[in-house]
This record gives sequence, structure tokens and C-alpha cells, in this order.
Amino acid sequence: MLTGGGGCKPVESTLSGDLESGKCKVENGKLNNFQFSTFNFQLKQKVAFTLAEVLITLGIIGVVAAITMPTVIANINERVNSERQANIAQKITQAMEQMRAHGLLNTKYSSTDAFVDELQKYLKIAKRCDSEHIADCWPTETVTTSDEEEFEVSKAKTRKNLIKNAEDNTNNVGLVLADGASIIMTYDIGARTIDVGDEVRASRTQLPVGGGKMKDFPYTTSVTGAIDFVMDVNGGKGPNSETINGKWHDIRSFNGAQFAKGMVCDFEVGNLCVKNLQTTYSCIDTCTDTTWDSNGSSNSYCSNNCWAGAREACAGIEGMHLATLNELETIYKAKGTNNKIPNGGFWASDGINCAANGGPRKVFNDGSKECFVKNAGNSALCVGSN
Repeated sequence: MLTGGGGCKPVESTLSGDLESGKCKVENGKLNNFQFSTFNFQLKQKVAFTLAEVLITLGIIGVVAAITMPTVIANINERVNSERQANIAQKITQAMEQMRAHGLLNTKYSSTDAFVDELQKYLKIAKRCDSEHIADCWPTETVTTSDEEEFEVSKAKTRKNLIKNAEDNTNNVGLVLADGASIIMTYDIGARTIDVGDEVRASRTQLPVGGGKMKDFPYTTSVTGAIDFVMDVNGGKGPNSETINGKWHDIRSFNGAQFAKGMVCDFEVGNLCVKNLQTTYSCIDTCTDTTWDSNGSSNSYCSNNCWAGAREACAGIEGMHLATLNELETIYKAKGTNNKIPNGGFWASDGINCAANGGPRKVFNDGSKECFVKNAGNSALCVGSN
């Protein structure tokens, strides 16, 4: 509280007071009301913002937010996805650790189904789907692979659809865990067994957590060496892609599993994946080695057996074989709806209605079947199942 001499009235010394003309002020050591009034007026002028200034500031904030927020959100999503991936891996690992403790990993299982029969005793599973209904355990009908190709989840039926160049073709199993996570699992029937007393090694893994940074997560142990699986870590929210521009997204891999066709197709007919070798294969000598033609040595042209060469070439492509006559029939019937099916005659792998020295071929133009000597340079269609 300020007080002044000369009969001045006391006034509040705060700057928020309502100083009016006629109240005390300081002048030559005495209170003078003019200076207080002027100071208060100037203060009010300084703290005020014009509407234009406010709008400009808000606009700048909006632009900065529009630039930075997508990156911030992407970084948050990347971290969350990695944390969920590590959590799922640990749940599976803990279940298999219990299996090992009960002596259930010291034997090889005949299929993924047989393995999951035991796994589900130690893992909370809300839903299980066999290979024919695999998509029922996945939140989306399609995914985008790391090759940036669209893949139908319903075709992820066998091990070769998760592991490229897989040596076996066991069926996959779809699972929805109690926490809602979706996985498609495959079991390696050739993997080594683990007994109760075997050494178990823990492993950690580096996962992305946003901003180009990686974090070391506790992940799994050597007990999970026989399984591979893909997992959707965000319940199908999107982008439902393994990678975008080389960066992992919401579909994550365990032990290297990725969605894959398992083979490269020139075209597809139903569940048949077809590769057209045309006449690029080599004819082979079956005079002494009859692996690809049991009657090859009895023919005068056995040194140049093209039918056997076509069979060998198709078998050399993972999961494929030279088309049978019935498969050629199926392909021929689809010609009207598939413009990728070529014209011409093609070797069939079986010798239906043909003598020992003749190889059957199918002429797509009219659907007829003819027998030709096996040193003819016919085209070959290799087929496999997707």
C-alpha cells in the first residue's frame, strides 16, 4: 500500500489496480496520478494481440503439426508393433518351454496339426483353423508381401507358402490367440528334437522402434527352432503389409517366415500354378539312365529323349511336375477365360493311350490328344498347387 503526503489518498501499488485521474502519483518524490495512469495504459497496449497475429500463429502451428504428426504417429505405431511382436514371440516360447519340460519336444511330429495338438495344451488359443480354412483365422483376405505383391491369405495352405524353397510340404495351421493376435504357423518335420536335459539358448532380437532407431528385445529361445510363423500384430488395422520401402510394418515374421507363393507362375488356373517352359528344356540321354523314362533304353532315339528331358526340367522347379493329361484338360477348359494360356501342343507326363515309344501331347486349339515319338521338340507346361 502506497501512502503520500500532502493529503493524498492511499492507492493500491499493484499494476492491476484501476488507476484513475485524481488519484495519487509520484512527482519529485511525491505521488502523481498522471504517471500511473499513463503506465497502466501502455501496459495494456503491450499485452494485446491483433486478430491477424493470432491467425498467423495458429496457421504456423497447423503447418508444423501437419508436417510432423504423420512421422510421430508412424514412429509410435512402429514401436507398438515391435512390442506386440516381441510379446507374441515370448508367449509361444513360454508354451514350448513347458512342452520341453514335459518331454514333448524330444520327438518329431508328423505335421503342423500334430504339433499344434500338443501346443494348444500350453497356449491360450481362441480359434484354430486348418489349412483349407486358413483365412478364417486372419483378419484380412489379402496381404501385401515384402515383394509388394498382393497375396490371398486363403492360399497360405502349406509350408512352401511361408518358407521359400521348403523341402517338405506339410499343411499350415491358423491360430487366433486369447489376446486377439492372429498367426499362421508351419512346423518343420525335419528339425532336430530337444530333450529335457538339452541346453537351451536364449536369444534377443533388434526391432524397429521409430525414427530409424532399433531396440534390443528379449525374444525367444532355441526351443522354437522347429516352428515358423507370420503374425498380424495390429488386428488388421492396416496397412496389412510385410514391408513398405524396405521397412517392416504390421505383418511380422518369426524365424524368417513370410507370405510367398512358393513358386513363380506364368499363369494360374484354379489352384494350379503353371509355368510354360516352351521348348527351353534340354533333351536327355536315357540309354543307360532311365530315371525319367523307364522304357527309355529300349528306343533307338534314347540318346535324345525330349519327353524325359521335359519331365526332369519340371521336377527341378521346387514343387512342380510336368502336367498330366488331366491337368492339361483342366488348363484347356480355362482357355476361354484366361488369355495367358498359350496355344500349341504340350507334353503330358503320363502315357495314357500311347505305346511305350510315344509320349502323349495335348493340342489346345482343338482339344485333341496325339502320340508323338519322344525325341520331338514339344513344349512343356510345369504345374504345381498354390
